[in-house]
Amino acid sequence: MSGIYYHLEDLDEAIEIWFSGGASRKMRYKPYFYTFPDEENKVSGFIDKERVRVKVLGVDKELVKFSFLDDKSRKKAAKKVKRPFNLEISPWFQLIIDKGLVPFSELDEDLKPVGPLRGQEEIKKLFFSGLIYSEDGFPLEGKSPVVAIAYAIEDGPIEIISTKDGDDKKIIEEFVSLIKKEDPDALAGYGHDVDELKHLKARSQYHGIKLAIGRDGSEPNETGRFFRGTILVENRIKGRANLDMFPIAWRDFPQLPERTWYELADKIGVRRPKALMKFRIAEVWKSDEDRALAYLKGKLSTIREIYGKIMGHQVELSKLTLRPIHRLIRTPVGEIVESYILKEAKKVGWVFSAKEPHKESGYVGGYVWLRSPGLYEEMGYWDFASMYPSIMAYHNISFETVNPPPRLCDSAEKIEVEGVSAEVCQNIRGLIPVLVTKLMKERSKIKNQMKNLSADSPEYKRLDSIQRAVKVVTNAMYGYMGWANALLMNLDAARLTSALGRYYIKRVKKYAEGKGLTTIYIDTDGIQLIGGNPEVYTSLLEEINEKLPIRLELEYIAEKGLYLAKKKYAHLVNGKLVAKGFEFVRRDYPSIIKEAQKKVVEMALNGKSLEEIKKEINSFRNKIVNKQIEKEDLIIMETMGKELERFERKTKGFYAATWLSDKKGIEVHRGQVLRILIIKGLGNVNERARPAAFFDIDNLDLGYYIRLFDQVMERTISSLKKVGISEKEVKGLEEWF
Repeated sequence: MSGIYYHLEDLDEAIEIWFSGGASRKMRYKPYFYTFPDEENKVSGFIDKERVRVKVLGVDKELVKFSFLDDKSRKKAAKKVKRPFNLEISPWFQLIIDKGLVPFSELDEDLKPVGPLRGQEEIKKLFFSGLIYSEDGFPLEGKSPVVAIAYAIEDGPIEIISTKDGDDKKIIEEFVSLIKKEDPDALAGYGHDVDELKHLKARSQYHGIKLAIGRDGSEPNETGRFFRGTILVENRIKGRANLDMFPIAWRDFPQLPERTWYELADKIGVRRPKALMKFRIAEVWKSDEDRALAYLKGKLSTIREIYGKIMGHQVELSKLTLRPIHRLIRTPVGEIVESYILKEAKKVGWVFSAKEPHKESGYVGGYVWLRSPGLYEEMGYWDFASMYPSIMAYHNISFETVNPPPRLCDSAEKIEVEGVSAEVCQNIRGLIPVLVTKLMKERSKIKNQMKNLSADSPEYKRLDSIQRAVKVVTNAMYGYMGWANALLMNLDAARLTSALGRYYIKRVKKYAEGKGLTTIYIDTDGIQLIGGNPEVYTSLLEEINEKLPIRLELEYIAEKGLYLAKKKYAHLVNGKLVAKGFEFVRRDYPSIIKEAQKKVVEMALNGKSLEEIKKEINSFRNKIVNKQIEKEDLIIMETMGKELERFERKTKGFYAATWLSDKKGIEVHRGQVLRILIIKGLGNVNERARPAAFFDIDNLDLGYYIRLFDQVMERTISSLKKVGISEKEVKGLEEWF
C-alpha cells in the first residue's frame, strides 16, 4: 500500500500525490476539452481525440474529446472553437475527478482507493508560532529577527526555541533541523503565512542559509489570492500540507471583526491568554523575557485547541469536494460548491461550456420583518432548515431548468411570485435539485445516527463534522447560482429561489399566527415567536413540514430578546448574549465603546433599570476622561482594500498608511489590517489618523473618543427608552455626563 493520500503538488504536466509518512507518486495528466463535431477540423496541437456521448445541459450529445500535452496547448487550441466544454476545469482537478481520488483515502500501488476513508489523525502535524521582534510593531522583512518559536508535535508538550543575544540564525537552523528530524506531514498554525514564515524566509536569506523545510529540502514558495478584501497568502511547502487557519476564519467567521486567533478562540469557546499586540512585543521581551515566552506557549496551546475544534469539519469538506486540505481551507465557498458539482456531474456524464459574461447582476434577497422595537420574553427562534435547497428541489430550480435554452424543454411551468416571473422546465430533473435532494437525505441519515451517541464520543464528533460539511455545500447551492464567478451562474434561478423563499416565509408567519403565536422578527435565517408552549410548537412544526416544502427546526429558546431595528437585535440565551447589528460586533469602533455598549445591552436584557445602566456608562466614560485605559482600548481597525493611489474617499486607513510610507518608509499592501489612533492636531478626524504603534495615550485626541462614546451611548439609550426601559429622571445624556 502507498498510504493515506492527503496532499497534492500541481507540477508542469503532472501532479504529485503525497502520502502520510513522506512517500509520493507522480501522475501525468493530459488536459482536455470537448467540442461539437462540426468544429473538429478547427482543433490542432492535440495528442489524442475520441468521439464520446455526454450530457450538455442534461441532453445527450455526441462531442469530440481532445487531449493535449499541457494546459498551454489546450487553451491555445480552444481559442479556435466557439463552444469548448470543460475548458475551465483545471487540469489537476480533471485528473482528480477522473481518477476519483478522495483526500484521506488509502490508495494501493495502482492508486486505487481501498478501505474506508480516514481522517486527520492519519497525518503527523507540527504546530508552531513565533515572536518577531520589532520596536514599533511593524516588522521589516530581513531586518526584524525571530526571537522565539514555540512548537509541539501533535498533542505533545510545547517546546521553545529562543535566543538570548538576538541572533536568530541559530533559531532558524534549529527549526529547520527539527522539521527534518520529525518529518511532519503538515505544519499547522494561525496567520503564519504572513508572519512567521515570511520573516523566517527573509531572515534565512539575510544569514545566507536556506529555510529548507520542504520534504525535498526546498524553501517555501509564496503565492496568494485576493478574497473578501484581503490577500490570502499561501506558502506552498513541498510535500507538506501548510495548514494556516487564518483563511478559515476569514471565510467561515465573517462576523468576527478582525478574524484574529483570540477572537476565534472566544467565538468557539477555547480558553486563551490575553493577546499581546505586535507593538508590545519588544517592551515585554526586553523587560520580562519569561513572560513573553509563557505568552507564546499559551498562544500556541490555544491555536492547537482551535485546530482540534474546526479542522475536522474542513477535512470532511475536503473529502466531499475532492479538494486537498491545503487548497480547501483557502477556497471560497462558491468554489467549494462548484468542486462538488463538477465531481458529481462527472459521474453522470455532464460537461459544461465556458462561462459567459453577464451584463446584469444582483437581485432582491431575503425577507426581513420586525413587528416593532421592544423587549420581549421567552422567544422561540426557529431556523429555516435548508430552506433554499428544499425550494430548489421542490420546484426543480437549476441552472439549466429556469428559463431553459431552446429545444431543451418540452414542458415548462410559468411561476410568478413576489414580483418575479420565470419558466421552469418540468420534463427533465435539474442537476441542482438532484444533488441537493441527495445531500439533504444524507445529512438527515447522519443526524439520525448521532441521536444515539454521546456528544463527547469520537464517533459523534466525526459524524458532526460530516453533517456540517454536507450542510455547507447544500445551503450554498442557492448562493452559488447567483455568484458572478460561478461556472453555472443563472441569475434567473437565483432570483426565483429568493422570491419563493420570501413567499414561503410569509406563509410560515401566517401559520404561526393561526396557532395563536405572535411573530416578532423574521429574516432569511429564521422566524422568532412568542406565546408558544411545547404542544403548540410541535403542532406548528407538523403543519408546516406537511404543507410547505420547507422545514423548521428549533434553534434555541431565548430568555429575553431586545429589538431596536431590523437586523439589530440581541438575545439572552442561557445567560449568554447573542447579538446582531450592534456597534460592538463591528471592527470600526474602539474596544472601550464596544465593551460599554455590550454591557449596556446585557444589563437591559437582565432587567436592570436605566438608572443602573447610566451609572455603568458613566463608569466607562470616566475611564477615558481620566486616562485609565491603554491605547489598545481606543484602536480602530481598517483593512486596506485597495492601493493608496486608488482611494476615491480618503479614509482613516488612507491617512495612516500614507503617514507610514512618508515618515517610516513602510509600505502598506492591499489587504493589510491597520490599527489606527486619532491624534491631537489640525485637520479633520480622518487626516489625524495614525498607526497605533507609534503613538501613546498622551498623543491622542481624547475629546474625539469621548464624543464618539457619547454618540454611541446616546443612540443606545435613546433606543432603550423607546422600547420601554424606564425613563425616570433621565432627559438626556448631558444630565449625567
